[in-house]
Amino acid sequence: MSTFPPGPSSQVLGMISYLRDPMGCMAPMAQKYGDPFSFPGNPPLVCVGDPAGIRAIYTAEPGTFAPLSSDFAVFLGRTSLLLLGDEEHRRTRRLMTPPFHGARMRAYGESMCRLAEAHTVDWKPDQKVSVYEVAQQISLDVILQAVFGVSEPERMKELATLLLDLFNGISPLIALFPSMRREFGGIGPFASFKRRQRLLYEHLDALVAAAREDGSREDILSMLVQARYEDGQPMTEEELRDQLLLLVVAGHETTAASIAWAFYALHRPENAAVLARLRDELDALGPEPGPEKLDKQPYLDAVCQETLRRFPLAPAPAPRKLLRPMELLGYSLPVGTGVGVAIGVTHFREDLYPEPMRFLPERFLERKFTPFEFVPFGGGARRCLGAAMASYEMRLVLATVLRRYRLRLASLRPDKGKVRAANAAPAHGVRMIVEERLA
Repeated sequence: MSTFPPGPSSQVLGMISYLRDPMGCMAPMAQKYGDPFSFPGNPPLVCVGDPAGIRAIYTAEPGTFAPLSSDFAVFLGRTSLLLLGDEEHRRTRRLMTPPFHGARMRAYGESMCRLAEAHTVDWKPDQKVSVYEVAQQISLDVILQAVFGVSEPERMKELATLLLDLFNGISPLIALFPSMRREFGGIGPFASFKRRQRLLYEHLDALVAAAREDGSREDILSMLVQARYEDGQPMTEEELRDQLLLLVVAGHETTAASIAWAFYALHRPENAAVLARLRDELDALGPEPGPEKLDKQPYLDAVCQETLRRFPLAPAPAPRKLLRPMELLGYSLPVGTGVGVAIGVTHFREDLYPEPMRFLPERFLERKFTPFEFVPFGGGARRCLGAAMASYEMRLVLATVLRRYRLRLASLRPDKGKVRAANAAPAHGVRMIVEERLA
């Protein structure tokens, strides 16, 4: 049994290829080197897109993998769910899961539809709009209202500014080079980051304190404040603050990018029949169907799933570090190896998705894919906590806007995507022209 599968000779060249074409570069590597394939390094990184290999990773025994490097704790917080080890991750995730599922999650539907309407109400015929930018605004406002429990316009604007200033202002120098994470007497990019971070923390701590005082609220922060671990202990202020930041990082850009990609795909000329079928489904619902009725439309759901397949937000793997040896599709991987699921390979496999580059929502009406074949939100114990809520928001925002406007793409130039905040988002913002207001 071999140790590492073949692959590109340079990790740097692989990264350059990914930055140039995040969604299109992974499948050719699998075709050239096989699946799995690996990148050299210390340690090497092994990528797999084969469902059998994905199953092996997602069903591995607890404790097989280490979490993401704690090097990111300076940005996300020491107790962020993303950085916790196996047992801590399990107990914290169990505490955080209920607000993102079932009736509690669906309670935010009215707010999602209302915010989609509010951010598009001023659109006029012949106006050019960036769907990606508008989706970012909607997504952040959904987080502020549903997660943080903030609904006053001025307070929302203030918090949005603080959050965006913090994350948009992270210099590549401090992100890539830990040695630069020194305040140097208050001068330099890290000192600037720390000042913005302390200011934001003050506001988040105030939100946590307010949630502790008011037990009648139903936002996600209030639910987390009231939740208890198995030993009866609540989350600390630090834990609550770190999880709030994670929910912004994980839910803001990702949801906005998915919504924008859906508009891009639906309005490509080759997908005119798809858009027409979706409009027929939505038009049949009458004037004011409400979020629950919108959410039950099968073709709308299929369109959103096909968007997540055809335009994967994380086509390259987020690696996990092996804490014990692992056999993966004929290779014996030693401790310390990086292992990742290559979604940009899986979602473009001909045997799973015939004509994989075509946008065909019917795939998801004709067949149910396994959690190892369709993996837009990852899988296993570390599957995206907010996957259900993000999908719900995507369906409602898409339906709300399509029922009110006819749009067309401002340019038919193909968009290969661009890496933004670790996601493959539209490179050109999905700029569209408003043709007609319908309702």
